[in-house]
Amino acid sequence: LIPYTRGVLDALGMKHGPSHGEIIITNDGPCLVEMNCRAHGGDGNWTPLARALTGSYCQVDVTAHAYLDEEEFLKIPDVPPSPLKAHGLEINLVSYSKGKVKSMPG
Repeated sequence: LIPYTRGVLDALGMKHGPSHGEIIITNDGPCLVEMNCRAHGGDGNWTPLARALTGSYCQVDVTAHAYLDEEEFLKIPDVPPSPLKAHGLEINLVSYSKGKVKSMPG
């Protein structure tokens, strides 16, 4: 996926900064769903998971290092570790019930 994603970024002229892409793997190969010049969303809730998976960094960290700390930026590997350093899952819960949450235990 990394060469495919980089090819898409090159074709779009996206040379610097974070990117968010969605790709479906089909029987015919990868199929691009979307590519944007932004970090992953979710208000950054995913950053601890990303740091655990890579062992130390996430898109937000790398972007900040690119602008503010070249020495730290140059320490970031060209590709994520394989295998990843941890396992994890981001879950988004959606409620179709209407109403207001008035309290929560704990």
